[in-house]
Amino acid sequence: MCIDSMMIKITMIPSNVKKDIDMKTGSIVSDLLEKLHLKPDTIIVLRNSIPVPVDDVITDMDELKIVQVASGG
Repeated sequence: MCIDSMMIKITMIPSNVKKDIDMKTGSIVSDLLEKLHLKPDTIIVLRNSIPVPVDDVITDMDELKIVQVASGG
């Protein structure tokens, strides 16, 4: 890990897959979603059970849950 990078922990819901992701310091949630090839309108990102906007800054050692949402009729 470089000096200008940070490590965050994510849990994918409902699959319960856990990953450690190396991100550049100062990254925002949308940068993380782009790195994971996820569309912002298909997921909800939670920090401490609170939804996080896509323009929110990620900090070192953040633990985020990425919840896949479903819609239908």
